[in-house]
Amino acid sequence: MSYILGIIDSYMGKITTEDRGNLPEVISVYLRDLIKKTGGVDGPIGKQFIKQNSPCLYKGVYKDDPLDEAEHEVAPGLVYKYHGTVAKNGTVLTHGRVLWMVTRFCSSYCRFCTRGREVGVPKPFLSDSDIKKVIDYIAGQKEINEVILSGGDPLVVPRDYLTKIINQLVVLQKKGQIQIIRIGTRLPIVNPKVVQQWHYDLIKTIDNPYIMVHINHPFELTKSALTVLEQFRKQCYATVMSQTVLLKGINDDPQIFIDLFNMMAANAIRPYYIYQCDPVPWAKQFIVPPKKVIELWKQVRPQLSGVAATARLVIDVPHGYGKIPLPEGDAWNIDYKFFRDFKKKKFLFQQNP
Repeated sequence: MSYILGIIDSYMGKITTEDRGNLPEVISVYLRDLIKKTGGVDGPIGKQFIKQNSPCLYKGVYKDDPLDEAEHEVAPGLVYKYHGTVAKNGTVLTHGRVLWMVTRFCSSYCRFCTRGREVGVPKPFLSDSDIKKVIDYIAGQKEINEVILSGGDPLVVPRDYLTKIINQLVVLQKKGQIQIIRIGTRLPIVNPKVVQQWHYDLIKTIDNPYIMVHINHPFELTKSALTVLEQFRKQCYATVMSQTVLLKGINDDPQIFIDLFNMMAANAIRPYYIYQCDPVPWAKQFIVPPKKVIELWKQVRPQLSGVAATARLVIDVPHGYGKIPLPEGDAWNIDYKFFRDFKKKKFLFQQNP
């Protein structure tokens, strides 16, 4: 915990709104050693976390909140974009899910972070009154059955703080108000040595927890990382799932994806989503052109077994609704020029950066 608090202390009061897109560079000893072993600054790990010589900001090119999270924030840190519906008689017709950003801090900052506009900035935690507002809001919306804890990284926060949040969510879960609790974290990948026994003890109080990790390259699945993920499964009875971002110069190669998904499947980590990098101003250099995305997936999917091919290549389109899956492999004759989101809004895929 001293390492985490050290990160917080070093940045409190030093990062302002003018630093949006200039993500802090925080490298643990573990991550430093991994970067050295895997090609240094220009290797697939180094490029994800170390500032490159190219400018970080591309002002005026893209929006810095492509997923419209600020627009859908209904309580402190709580984003309610995917709404459920309730009939006039009070019957839940469709369920809704919320994403709760409980901190603005991470153990290390990915250079392509979709929330680079706000992570690492002051006010890293919610106050007790903020937490109460969120819990009250969720409790008042009977259609919400799923909560995703996010940030920043929920597992880097102090023990008392995370315990307070999870305990209150567990109360709602036991009452039947919510059914699913997910925790989005990259801590087991970027600094597994910081994950402590109290993390496991706390998370196992959740019924059927989901641990949503973020794995982009086979080099990230070290013995230490795999051990932590195994403990989440064994001690917490958690389902461990991975979301992967397609990144130019890091993993935009079919063999890398084949190796990554096979390795995850062999270690009981479920490949979940593959995203194209979000079009945020500070991540322009990582965006893979749409045509290459399609060709890559055509080559990868036929090489995977059903166990390793549980991931879906999706478009989380800016200002759209839903994660739109692309066809698997080259099994169908598809016109990739257009697609529609889950609200039938039409998008021109080839102009999607």
